[in-house]
Amino acid sequence: MADDGNHLAQARAFHAAYAWRQACDEFRAAGGPAGLGVEDVECFAECAQIVGFRDDAIAALVRAFEERAANGQVGPAVASAFWLWQAYRLNGEDAQANGWLARARELGPDDAGEEPGWLLITTAYYRMGAGAYDDAVTLLARARDGAARTHDDDQLAFSTLLTGRALVLSGRLADGLDWLDNSMLRVVAGQTTPRVTSLLYCAAIGTCEMEVHDVARIREWSAALGSWLKKVPPFGGPFYGHCLTYYAVHLRLAGEWAAALAQLEEACRSLAEGAGTRFMGHARYELGESHRLLGDFAEAVAAYRTAAFTGGPTQPGLALLRLSLGDMPAAASGIRRALGESVGPAARVELLPPAVTVLLAAQAAGEAEAAAAELGSLAEHFASDSVRATHARALGELALAKDDLHQALPWLRQAAGLWRDLDVPYETAQCSVLLATAYRGVGDDEAADLELESARQAFTRLGARHDLLMAEGMLRHPDTPGQHGLSPREVEVLRLIVQGLTNRAIGAELFLSERTIQRHVSNIFDKLGVTSRTQAATHAIEEGIISGAQ
Repeated sequence: MADDGNHLAQARAFHAAYAWRQACDEFRAAGGPAGLGVEDVECFAECAQIVGFRDDAIAALVRAFEERAANGQVGPAVASAFWLWQAYRLNGEDAQANGWLARARELGPDDAGEEPGWLLITTAYYRMGAGAYDDAVTLLARARDGAARTHDDDQLAFSTLLTGRALVLSGRLADGLDWLDNSMLRVVAGQTTPRVTSLLYCAAIGTCEMEVHDVARIREWSAALGSWLKKVPPFGGPFYGHCLTYYAVHLRLAGEWAAALAQLEEACRSLAEGAGTRFMGHARYELGESHRLLGDFAEAVAAYRTAAFTGGPTQPGLALLRLSLGDMPAAASGIRRALGESVGPAARVELLPPAVTVLLAAQAAGEAEAAAAELGSLAEHFASDSVRATHARALGELALAKDDLHQALPWLRQAAGLWRDLDVPYETAQCSVLLATAYRGVGDDEAADLELESARQAFTRLGARHDLLMAEGMLRHPDTPGQHGLSPREVEVLRLIVQGLTNRAIGAELFLSERTIQRHVSNIFDKLGVTSRTQAATHAIEEGIISGAQ
């Protein structure tokens, strides 16, 4: 018995110190669910659920529910039923999840004669799934009132965040974000228990990423999540893996790509078993995005493939990867398929910006213009600087493709400025490359080189190998001899002819139509006095117009 007491004291200490795995070991050694008092059983359940010990968590929650219910303690019993519902639903066992909700309803009203708040929250969850957002908001208001009355911080933060999500899903983004921010202030202040904390961080960041496309909020709440993760020991399991995935999104946006990759690899390890596999698709897709941006194309393909096998997305990342590899038909078919399947503003606004880039490269200017127009209407709906930035860039790309350089420049400067204000270095550098293309086209080579040098430095810091090669290839060399009357744009085209690119591939590289490239090639032949691409390439190298090393 003395040993049991020591184990229990150790378990409580580990629980208070967020050492949840060690706490589970000590709770088991102290007698497990059958041999502990109900409050310790509830602590054991929390620790086990956080670290992914599902069987231990369920056994402890069942014991806690039964004892609380037998003593007429409706609120605590329903709380255990709620977490049982979460455990079974996370594992895809919806029948058992619903069964526990039914058991909880049999207990009747709480001490104040009201329907228990956790049951109101689950009912609101299902109403949201059915698209009945106003009903959900009404139910959640009752849950908040009850939580305030009983001083239940977990329930209050949970119902507040779900209110925000319901409003966002209904299209009332500004109101919804107010509620979401309200909830997250409670989380950041440490008012919620760890189990709720991890869930709400993921729910808030996921809403900002997938429903609102608000990069500023993604960055802010993800940074707060990172601070919380640094305060707790690595604990593994689905909660941890899901948190790491969202934190990695922030790291990638911030330009900390190596750290993001490491976080995603750890996330995949934590999600590899049990209920965590339900989140694996998202983690694997994000892993593919990190590899793609770093230029690790084989690893990116493998990650996208695994994402598809585990129910995650593959687009638009896979289409952009195919474009980088020069496979424009595959890139275009992939993005077209994704657009055809996507429903709702949130899904569309994710796909439309890369669709413009891919479709322009595939010489489908009409489709690209339609995608940009739709993106413009969605930019008004989302009222997000990141969506405005993607729309401005899309308009700049369209103008470049038409060789309308003076129209392209203000759009591209706006896009670059918005990304710079959001402190997203990769997107800013990409806009610098596009700006350089436009500046070069209007003859302002100095401005073009400044943009390219800025992009080169950013790509070097990020480790973006593919983008770095492109930027370095576009940089002018001050010791280059005369250019035989060629314009700066024609020199760019000639450089790519030397590299063996077709007119279509050159158009994709320079964001110009194939017809425009044909005109430039014809002018190059006339000015150099040649009649073939091979002669043009040979003449360019022999005369020093283009360095043979480029």
